[in-house]
Amino acid sequence: MRFRALLGAVLVLFLLPTVVACGADTDSGAKTGVSDEEYLKVICTGLSNFTDALLSKTTAAEIGQVIKDYIAEMKKVDPPSDVKKFHDDFVKYLEDSLSEPTSLVTRKPPLPSESVRKRLAAKEPGVPECKSPTFFDAGP
Repeated sequence: MRFRALLGAVLVLFLLPTVVACGADTDSGAKTGVSDEEYLKVICTGLSNFTDALLSKTTAAEIGQVIKDYIAEMKKVDPPSDVKKFHDDFVKYLEDSLSEPTSLVTRKPPLPSESVRKRLAAKEPGVPECKSPTFFDAGP
């Protein structure tokens, strides 16, 4: 019995730094999730891959696979806390396009609130993966 208690205590001490480093919400109102730049890297890489697919892929299934890969990458990201709603809406937007992959060309994507959009737009030029920094700059 003591061995289990000791093992439990060791595990708590061992895992505590990991839990703290993951950016759990606190009462201080601190922002959680990846940095804006890390988030933009994922967004822009997916957008670039989609644009490349439109130019190089010859079937809807091939384009759809690029979108599936994009969705998978987006689902791995813990977005900044004030980007969470947009993130969820954007993933849904991508998922809804899978039956008709080229519909992403004609359907307007969701956007975050104006203040978040402006903040991200200002950072897009500093992220190498954002070759054409206009996604968040487009506005409503």
